[in-house]
Amino acid sequence: MSQQRAFVRFGRIGFGVSAAAFAAFFSSTHADAMTFSLTPVTVTTPNFAGTISITGTVSMGVGETFLNPNVMSAVWLPFLPSFTAGFNGPGQNWDAGFLAWNGIGTYSGAIYNHQINAGNLGYAGGMPLGLYNFNPLGPGGQQPAIRLNYVDANGSTQQAIANYAIQVVPAPGGAALLGVAGLCAFRRRR
Repeated sequence: MSQQRAFVRFGRIGFGVSAAAFAAFFSSTHADAMTFSLTPVTVTTPNFAGTISITGTVSMGVGETFLNPNVMSAVWLPFLPSFTAGFNGPGQNWDAGFLAWNGIGTYSGAIYNHQINAGNLGYAGGMPLGLYNFNPLGPGGQQPAIRLNYVDANGSTQQAIANYAIQVVPAPGGAALLGVAGLCAFRRRR
């Protein structure tokens, strides 16, 4: 019975190893199991008074250790593409429930919180309407993002990055008024 052999070449030196040994070596290397995702777009209104929660899911693999965001992490805040308004004032912080997570298994829920307030760039009685999907320092095409860090099963520090955005839309009452105004304008034209 002959054993299959793979020929591995490093520079000018080559040597044969059994296919089984070759497969065993590469299957023993650890593939990271940590996954991280955020809700791509969170919708709010210009004068929303509460917390705008950026939600998502973080799942840790066996043997991986989650590093609390207060220890090691990064957040790239959302701005309008024109950089005239954004969420950069007080009230931008990690969600208390996420900080309390023990880092084992899976966490789903609020991860980071934003507030609409007078300290935000461009605030003038409310945040301007639009899609806040820009950050001058953000990864992945300069998008707002969150980076979380963990230690993999081999003891190496790794990172996972997920993007998000905030859409500021007219308040329901304001949208209704805009609709009525449009209907009146349409009727006047007829």
